[in-house]
Amino acid sequence: MQQVIYNFFRIFLSQKSYSELREFVSLGFPMLLSQVALQLIGFNAVIQSGNYSKEVLAGILMANAIWFPIFLSLGGLIFFVTPMVAQLYGANKLNQIGPLIRQAYWLVIPIIVIGMAILFVAPLALGYIGISDEIRFHAQQYLSTFMFAIPAILLAQPLRSLTEGIKRPLPVTLTNFLMLLMAIIGNYLFIFGNYGFPEMGAKGSGLSAIIGTWTALFVLLIYIKFSKSYEPTEFFKKIDLPSLSTIKEILNGGLPMGISNFIELSMFSGATLILGRLGADVVSAHGIALNIGGLLFMVPLSVGMASSVIVGNKIGEGNLIGARYSSFYSLKFGCFLAFFNMMILLTASEFLVSIINQDPNVIEIAVLLLVFAAFFQVADALVIGAQGSLRGYKVTISPMLIMLISFWVLAMPFGYSLAVTDFWNIQLGAPGMWTGMCVGLFVCASLMVWRMNFITAKAIELQKEGLTFNQMSLDPKLKISTLFIGMLLILAFAGLIRYLLV
Repeated sequence: MQQVIYNFFRIFLSQKSYSELREFVSLGFPMLLSQVALQLIGFNAVIQSGNYSKEVLAGILMANAIWFPIFLSLGGLIFFVTPMVAQLYGANKLNQIGPLIRQAYWLVIPIIVIGMAILFVAPLALGYIGISDEIRFHAQQYLSTFMFAIPAILLAQPLRSLTEGIKRPLPVTLTNFLMLLMAIIGNYLFIFGNYGFPEMGAKGSGLSAIIGTWTALFVLLIYIKFSKSYEPTEFFKKIDLPSLSTIKEILNGGLPMGISNFIELSMFSGATLILGRLGADVVSAHGIALNIGGLLFMVPLSVGMASSVIVGNKIGEGNLIGARYSSFYSLKFGCFLAFFNMMILLTASEFLVSIINQDPNVIEIAVLLLVFAAFFQVADALVIGAQGSLRGYKVTISPMLIMLISFWVLAMPFGYSLAVTDFWNIQLGAPGMWTGMCVGLFVCASLMVWRMNFITAKAIELQKEGLTFNQMSLDPKLKISTLFIGMLLILAFAGLIRYLLV
């Protein structure tokens, strides 16, 4: 498949662009498959729970609206390890990668405790935001089981950073497809009670997630242990005591990433909570549109993820001109692929929705929302491409501030006012909420590309002045105060949603 892509584009590209394409495809294509597998796990849960009952579907979607932003917020503390590994790999400092991964696990342990504690009390919040008792019951059933999959998901993240940062994404891809296979089988058995297994509904989907995530974790760990490709990293050499300097470096980059993830995902999850008062049909249609749009979004996302590693590698090599070229190439390539996603959504939306749900009301609403999702694609490609490149530069604070302005200051209030208030003399419901999200994404894309252009040019200028990359100051320094800012933002957002909905 990769060779077909290479041969097609070779006709139209210069040698430099063709070489860049090979690098992006060889790294990005397995990452794409990996992300598609993860998205299909959620997609499968939507399909099977939707065929079981739309109330169970709405409950699982509501639960996902709670746990997914929490996971990406806490997991973001560890995601920063990937560009750190990429820079070490580019600088040929392989023996420093293993100690870095071991230090990351000292962060994972408290993150697991915090994540499980939040999910334990999260169902209580559903009673305060106007969700119907039936939907709330199914959401509670799912979360009470799924919370035991969180440790496996978080424990796998440093291993993923290790293998992707050294340009070996395929092991992660294969273990994600293993999770997908187990999710399909597990949901079929435990949601419906087939082949003599108990009929568990939403709780069965959570049990399926537990089995799949823990199995994938152990398979990936065993592979890394016995593969000779990872021996130079010295990951299994010994057990280290915590290194405050390394943990501080991870936190300085990871905290803004976690907050950025929360800001972005909370926009979509917040939209789900806001629309929850409009009934199961609207929530289901909204969730279906998010899942279909999210599945196609995996294409530009894989380009952004590849850009983070490729840019990080080139910075480690000291090739800042090449890093800038790769940064802009990720934008062009991502937008090119996003165009095809747009065409799919505009021409095949009804067919895609009907695969998931046959309810005419749900189909009608979801098809309308997918028109908005079609126009998300280019903006999403620009945001994720620029953000991925900036992460390669270890720049995470300014993207966080851009997302804060675009999504919370602009998109959420505007979408809310269109969806469920009379501020504009009309209540548009779900389309109003999606209009607000559309506006926020395009503003975010414009600001993110502007920031990427500034950072990449500034780095080259400083290098010409004789500075090494580690001596450069390219991002604002919030340090530990970032933690308190993030906590305040999260509390403020939760309070805003409760105030608006009660």
